Amino acid sequence: MVHFLNFVWFVPFVFKIVEKGSVYSLAVSNSSEEYGYYNIYNKIDSMQKAFQTLETNVQRKNTMLRQILQPITKMNDNIEMSDQSSQETKTVQPLQKNDTAVGFTTKLSGSYSSTSSNIRGSPILYNGGNAYNGTVFTCPSPGLYLFHVSMITSTEIGGIWIFKNSQQLTLAWAGVGDPQWNGASVSAAVWLDVGDQVYLRPHDSTLRLDSNSAFTGVKIS
Repeated sequence: MVHFLNFVWFVPFVFKIVEKGSVYSLAVSNSSEEYGYYNIYNKIDSMQKAFQTLETNVQRKNTMLRQILQPITKMNDNIEMSDQSSQETKTVQPLQKNDTAVGFTTKLSGSYSSTSSNIRGSPILYNGGNAYNGTVFTCPSPGLYLFHVSMITSTEIGGIWIFKNSQQLTLAWAGVGDPQWNGASVSAAVWLDVGDQVYLRPHDSTLRLDSNSAFTGVKIS
């Protein structure tokens, strides 16, 4: 009987201990879960702060990179402008000697006794395109040409005609006077087609030319 009463008293005591243990275990479990959530939130906050710091550093480095590249970009622009200016300068440089530029200059001299004689040129000072043969200029390409003749003569009645084919264009006329040295000059602008010929002939049957007389022709367009 005594043992039975002791057992009955012991059972509630055990249940209380078990109950307290369960409560303690639940408290510990709840505390662990809360602690785990706390760590996760801390990690998320740390990651956000790290990303913000990284973004700030990237922006700062981009700003520094732009500041570094800006002078280089300006330098490249200046170099390109310099190259373009150099090319433009080269484009407008005066033409050098070019044998394909059509034109000639020759000195005139000699005595002539016929109005049908072609006046000779010698020496030939320039003959671009080789279109002047010493008496006649033969057009190698169509265009506008300019011709000029200047004469010094001791003939009493002296003059020189510029001819295109069989057509008289203009006359350099020294006039009528005493047989002394007189001068005259004349020019003619004329359109020529390929094969047209330009040459000089005396105005009168007698003509004596000083060696400083000259004949020039050039294609101008």
